[in-house]
Amino acid sequence: MENKVWYQIFNTKDYKSIPGLVWIQPHTLCSYENTIQASIDSFNEHHTWDEMWDMNEAKKRLKQGHDLFLGIDQDGPIAHVWFDKNYLYNAYVNPRRVEGYGVSFIQACLNFMEYDYIKLYCDDWNDRAKKFFEKIGFINDN
Repeated sequence: MENKVWYQIFNTKDYKSIPGLVWIQPHTLCSYENTIQASIDSFNEHHTWDEMWDMNEAKKRLKQGHDLFLGIDQDGPIAHVWFDKNYLYNAYVNPRRVEGYGVSFIQACLNFMEYDYIKLYCDDWNDRAKKFFEKIGFINDN
């Protein structure tokens, strides 16, 4: 069984905004369905993960009040992340992004979250994810 490394960040909500950030909500889902699917497809092109969400799961999560953010550039989606209240999960940044985009993307999303503390976990073996979230400012909470 994998161990989880929990992280949290105090959400200052004063991060720099970025172009192409889209907050998907139930009433905007139809306008962005193709873009969401393209982001799912991008993830699946680069990773094999049995628990990857699909469009049906996205619709279900949005109805349950979860928040989905997309990062989009001139060539399409380059990032996505989910929030369930103050819990961040399923973050993905496309390898074609410019250096530093992932950090800017997650920070820009935090501006929209009403919670003072945001938490997440990484599997203990995933050193790359742990370093990424530490760059953003998340602190190990174990």
